[in-house]
Amino acid sequence: MATFPDLLADRAAAAIAQTRRLVNTAHQRLNTIGSQVASLTPGDWEALTLEAGWSNVSGYIPAQVRILQNGLAQLVGHIQGGTTTNGTTIATLGSGYYNPVHAHSFTANVLAGASAVSVAGAISGSTDSNSLTDPTITNNSGIVNTGLGFSAGSNDHAHFPGTLTVNGPAHSHTNLSAGQASATPVNYNTVVLSLSTSGVLTIQNCSSSATQLSFNENLPLVTS
Repeated sequence: MATFPDLLADRAAAAIAQTRRLVNTAHQRLNTIGSQVASLTPGDWEALTLEAGWSNVSGYIPAQVRILQNGLAQLVGHIQGGTTTNGTTIATLGSGYYNPVHAHSFTANVLAGASAVSVAGAISGSTDSNSLTDPTITNNSGIVNTGLGFSAGSNDHAHFPGTLTVNGPAHSHTNLSAGQASATPVNYNTVVLSLSTSGVLTIQNCSSSATQLSFNENLPLVTS
């Protein structure tokens, strides 16, 4: 029969063995978690070789790209001083850092030297020209002008935005009511960067006075 001290020793030994098993299990789980975390770590940064006079701004994140754990490429940078002409190549990404099937465009912010907004667009309309002499011109307010040296005759027609009556055989005018193209504001504070299926990064819609650009974009590497 086991004595009282022997029973305590057996229980202590069993408790120690159980604790050892728990420690080993916990260690295995920590190793597993560590492996999973390592697989979630993004790849190393790959510096971009800038072109067309562009360079990194000291003290800011340089132009670079890396592969994220979710299969995207993260492209970041704060650059300065390069050519802003549409279609200018500012960098070329290395193989594996861009989508070889589909191109991608995204915006960058102008942080120095930007122009606020430029309005692009033109007003179109029909124009006819002839000589005219001695008309009487009446606008829609009832005001009459005479003695302008035009010959007699009658030619009544409508003008935008009011009604204009000209007494004369021929005249010259621009009819804006025939059609007007709406103007499209262009915000030069927002530059468009385009990445081709060859990894070429080009600039669009950038003011010539812009001196610093900043960008941060996640790019899909695989698309259907």
